[in-house]
Amino acid sequence: MATRVEIVAYDPSWPQRYLEIAQELRRILGALVIAVDHIGSTAVPDMPAKAVIDIDVTLRGLPDIAAASALLVSAGYQARGNRYDDDVWAFMLHGREPKQRVYLCPPDNETHRRRLVFRDHLRSHADTALAYAALKASLAEAYRYDGDRYTTEKTRFVNAIVEREDRMTGDQSAMSQTSITCEIRYRLKPGDLAEFEAYAQSWMTLIERHGGTHHGYFVPREKPAGVGASFPGVGEDGAGDIAVALFTFPDEAAYLRYRSDVAADPPFVSYERVFLRPLARNPQVIPEA
Repeated sequence: MATRVEIVAYDPSWPQRYLEIAQELRRILGALVIAVDHIGSTAVPDMPAKAVIDIDVTLRGLPDIAAASALLVSAGYQARGNRYDDDVWAFMLHGREPKQRVYLCPPDNETHRRRLVFRDHLRSHADTALAYAALKASLAEAYRYDGDRYTTEKTRFVNAIVEREDRMTGDQSAMSQTSITCEIRYRLKPGDLAEFEAYAQSWMTLIERHGGTHHGYFVPREKPAGVGASFPGVGEDGAGDIAVALFTFPDEAAYLRYRSDVAADPPFVSYERVFLRPLARNPQVIPEA
């Protein structure tokens, strides 16, 4: 029996559910994961959508697909096969609300790139988001029990937006196309760790909502018992009141938009900011034993 195409109103809990699912996926897949991204309509604030959290998981390389697939199946995900003829492997997890649809992608995957381009455009262009919401509503009515046709009819709209963004990106300098990774080190107020943790939870959601990828907060803990210095006389333990956050925006323009859109009354004494770039792994370089 065909499943009805059902679009529901935006649920403000979707970003938090994504963060919870992303954390679980990182636990399941471990070191195989490079990045986890919220995609699809549930990733766009105020966008009506199917009640399914769509997530792209970028792995270290194409050979990791098999191992990652086995781990997801062991965790209860249903394999749905290779999609889009682009080495994108789909998985569904039923029995929870909202449902989860996870895609495993190799690095530099074109389908994944186009999804992020479209998502980020909708997040920053309210007029396009409204037009897309109206299109989805009309298609859901026209193709109530034909999900494949519903998806196909949306594709023309999606492709037009992505192609327009690609043309605009092609006119920008190489610097503006470079992703921005930022590390923040916070010096915490004495006795206010709980307040900072609440602050951190809200900002992880906020970064994602404004088009970035938050890699998590790390807060102080006690040093494990019996752990001495790895290099005696060279290194020393750092301060015990430091927390660290790491997040990435796809380009400088997205980072600057985020900075102009948000402000907060911070629960910390001071912070230090460091901008980073990823070091590409060269799989051909094998250290000598």
